[in-house]
Amino acid sequence: MIPMNEMSVPVSRHGCSNLASFHPDQTIRWLVLIVCSVAHLFSASVPLQAGEVKDVLASIGQVLAGEDDATGNTEIRLEGSGVVVSSEGIVVTNAHVVSDGGRFYPAIFFNLLDPAKPYAPPHRSRLFRTQVVLKNLEADLVLLRIVADGEGNPLPSTQTFEAVPLGDSRVLGFLDEVYTVGFPKAGGSTVTITRGLVSGKEELEDWIKTDAQVTHGNSGGAAVDKSGRLVGVPTKVRPDIQPVDTDNDGFPDGNVNFGSVGLIRPVELVAKMLTTLREGNTDVTRSAMADERLEVKGLVTTETGESVAQALVGLLKAGSKEATVQNLLTWARADLNGIFSFPTRVPAGEYVVRARANGFEVHQENLHLRRDNTNLLIHLSATSP
Repeated sequence: MIPMNEMSVPVSRHGCSNLASFHPDQTIRWLVLIVCSVAHLFSASVPLQAGEVKDVLASIGQVLAGEDDATGNTEIRLEGSGVVVSSEGIVVTNAHVVSDGGRFYPAIFFNLLDPAKPYAPPHRSRLFRTQVVLKNLEADLVLLRIVADGEGNPLPSTQTFEAVPLGDSRVLGFLDEVYTVGFPKAGGSTVTITRGLVSGKEELEDWIKTDAQVTHGNSGGAAVDKSGRLVGVPTKVRPDIQPVDTDNDGFPDGNVNFGSVGLIRPVELVAKMLTTLREGNTDVTRSAMADERLEVKGLVTTETGESVAQALVGLLKAGSKEATVQNLLTWARADLNGIFSFPTRVPAGEYVVRARANGFEVHQENLHLRRDNTNLLIHLSATSP
């Protein structure tokens, strides 16, 4: 037994300050070192994840769009969410939140949430008028600029706004956490935060898929990672609605919703729009971000020119060696005549095309896709007997 006076070790609040002067048995030294290390871990200041996520509340707000009548009152037609992405008062939201049938409403307001009162609806004292300054209709995104207070009075030239930091959606992987923040109708008039997981990506169509709630009114808000950085803009929901035969008469007599997938536009599209705006492009009559997408189709044949039915053809990311969940961009199955067409249009660039069929060697080659070579001809070699 070791006397208590021999175990007296001066321990500071953050660890063992005088451990070097302690000279008992070596085993005891290791035991004390472990205890002190654990104590240090528990006493260290660790930022809370929830606090980082809630930082976005200083940048989130409700978007209201409508028409001004002859008396100066505004009739609100559409409501959604928006988030400040630049301290100069630039707000991103979805185009469908502020437009109807392609026509943008003349009166668009942004009601900024007070982060000190997150459980209260946004107050009118934080209501601002905005103007559309840049739009990407293909991605259903617009940038708004805050130009006046809710009454139309100009803002002080020194006024700035707290912007959410932009993250990187490309580093998100399967089952990474994502939080959607906005003003869904189902949540009433106050802000709502829901947590979900990244359930997949559709990179060619610029979507991040999630099981976090994306409902009516959430559109245009913020999707942030666990550090509170913007990784995307919640845009729409893809429901799984199937017809069902409840009375077993052989005919569907209703539909059942088996669930839905929330779709988020990645933050990289927002970053490109901000760059375009800062370069002086303020033309809002067309999409400044529209990229040409190509329809790719082709024919799979043998080396002697005979068609190969039911061949699987995939388009992979450049540099891919094999087809994986992470690098497969789109794929198609050839018909009985060996003809295939990818279901998703793709931008010009570098890819890898991979094809396989029963009785044939796997074919893989690099592809430099341009407008003039979207009709592919793929030759498969028969496997050796």
